[in-house]
Amino acid sequence: AGEQRPQTPKLHLLLETGRGKLRAMNRSLRNGGAALEAFKFACYLAVPIGMTVFVAYNPTMLNKVIQNRKYVVYPPEGPRPPSNEELWEKLGKRSQDNGSAAK
Repeated sequence: AGEQRPQTPKLHLLLETGRGKLRAMNRSLRNGGAALEAFKFACYLAVPIGMTVFVAYNPTMLNKVIQNRKYVVYPPEGPRPPSNEELWEKLGKRSQDNGSAAK
């Protein structure tokens, strides 16, 4: 008959350990692990909120952070473009100059 490929035992072991890990995780959440997860989640929320309150409601700290973190440095302001009225005036003068030169 034809040659049979040997089955890889690694895949079987992988599936078995995956199922075991899933069972162990469910067991740990039942046996007090949920309280630990709730504590970690509370810390995950409390630390950023606490730091925001500490920085935002303390004006001296807020100014320190703003002065320390100047990421964008804008160049000095240049001349402003002409207003619409000035542009219309220039356009009118050009059309008059072009009209008189054509005659």
